[in-house]
Amino acid sequence: MLLVNGPPGTGKTSLTFAVAERYDRMLRIEVDTLRQWVCAGYRHPWAGDAQWDEQRLLATRNAAAVTRETIAARYAVVIDDVAFADDLVAYRDALEGIDALVQVVTLLPDVETTLTRDAGRNEPQRVREVHARFAEEAEAGALPGAVLDTSGDASAYATAERLMDVLATGAAMLLEPRA
Repeated sequence: MLLVNGPPGTGKTSLTFAVAERYDRMLRIEVDTLRQWVCAGYRHPWAGDAQWDEQRLLATRNAAAVTRETIAARYAVVIDDVAFADDLVAYRDALEGIDALVQVVTLLPDVETTLTRDAGRNEPQRVREVHARFAEEAEAGALPGAVLDTSGDASAYATAERLMDVLATGAAMLLEPRA
């Protein structure tokens, strides 16, 4: 099970598709889609209030629940999310005891690369703010797993090659399989 993490515009979605191509049986979970399942009372991520925190945790738990069922069916799972350090703690707690290795990689290219990749969404100020928080958490060592600067990667496939190398070293581990 792999969680691909990072600010908007870092290439998470493209990378998860490139990773999924490498496996015969894989489910890709885009957590943003789970968040959009809230039909009444939806709060935008930038709301930053208690209701948004509740919805963020609900999406994390839903992603973990889908992951548990998928792993039980013997599929691999890759999750695409924007998860800060406290969200990764929630993932670790929700996935505790799962019968699979759980790894997390945070993509963190420089802010200009991120803005270029995210240009279609036209929210540069929000992207800068989210990127700054990720950079602070990475600098403080608060993000478990591995952090990859993908600024120079020519494509999602180049990042996927680097990702596979990192996964092989064990540097991205969040949880080991239950004994």
